[in-house]
Amino acid sequence: MEQLDLFGAAEQPKIPATFAARPTSRIADLPPAPPPVTIKPVVSEPRRPEPKPTEETSRKAKPRRYVPTERNDHAAAVALAEAVSAAWHGAHGGEDIKIPIGTVAAIALWPLKGPDAPLLADWWLALGDADLITAFSECWSYWWITRPDLIDRAMPLHAWLQDEHPPRRRAQAIRAVVEAAIKNGLLHLTGSENPYFNATSDILGTLITVMRSAGAANALAEYHTPPEVSEMMAHLLLDDMDVKPGMTFDEPTSGTGGMFRAAAQVLRHSNLDPADFVWSMTDIDPLAAAGAAVNAILWGLGPNVVVAGGDVLHQANPTGQALKERREAYERRDELRGQAAVLAAIRKAEALLETVEHAT
Repeated sequence: MEQLDLFGAAEQPKIPATFAARPTSRIADLPPAPPPVTIKPVVSEPRRPEPKPTEETSRKAKPRRYVPTERNDHAAAVALAEAVSAAWHGAHGGEDIKIPIGTVAAIALWPLKGPDAPLLADWWLALGDADLITAFSECWSYWWITRPDLIDRAMPLHAWLQDEHPPRRRAQAIRAVVEAAIKNGLLHLTGSENPYFNATSDILGTLITVMRSAGAANALAEYHTPPEVSEMMAHLLLDDMDVKPGMTFDEPTSGTGGMFRAAAQVLRHSNLDPADFVWSMTDIDPLAAAGAAVNAILWGLGPNVVVAGGDVLHQANPTGQALKERREAYERRDELRGQAAVLAAIRKAEALLETVEHAT
């Protein structure tokens, strides 16, 4: 961990102030929030033995919704990842693990946060196949408008949404993943307005670890530091350090950012806002870098984040390349926004002319 002048005058991206601020948690362009539903609270009394199901009760049984329990969030992330992996492979989803991981990422990124977020369970589970894809696409589009640099880096997690002729089994496998993620607490682990509570675990890093084969992990020399070790290291490095806003944290082999998650939580314990610091992450694995980009949003690392994809041992300056791509992403976003504004003005003028013609 060292200080670098990543955002000095020579490399400072031109980001409008409106988009440098932390994104809002509610937007009007996405499907409206469903009416609240009731989630059964956890009870502390001993469980009574359940009666044996009969044919009639089995026929009337409804799918169980997630009931939050008192357990370690890291253990909850592992249980969720294992359930998602079992659901995907059980539905014969195929070898492309980017699809189930991207599905989980999209639900985690859903902009509706706060006390009502866990109550979206019934809404998600009731969506049809086409509506699910639409919801995912709109979620990624919203965050691209807000953070085009990070969503471009997360491309492996959402590029599959553009497939014109997806395999027939994919919809069934995606639905199985949605149900497994929802029923194993994804909305509780990622639904807070306070990013501190969304950063209690690295769900995407855990999911990649669980779903990636041992052979693939060995080929990539990939090893995710256990979260407890990351937290211990973050305390050892930061507790006695004179940490001040504006400092830069750099991780050349970041994976999905687990070390930065721990560091951000330590900063918050010291009444410091991670959004006031600069975070630089690099990883050779595009999928891990994509997860780091999503996590930067979920964990509230703020506007000064750069995620590079590359090999620090063989590339001279992957961070510099990432900064260049960051500037280009914002320029492309602003150009498209300008085109959309012109198109909206033309349509408004055409509607006005049509109204005048009908009136005369």
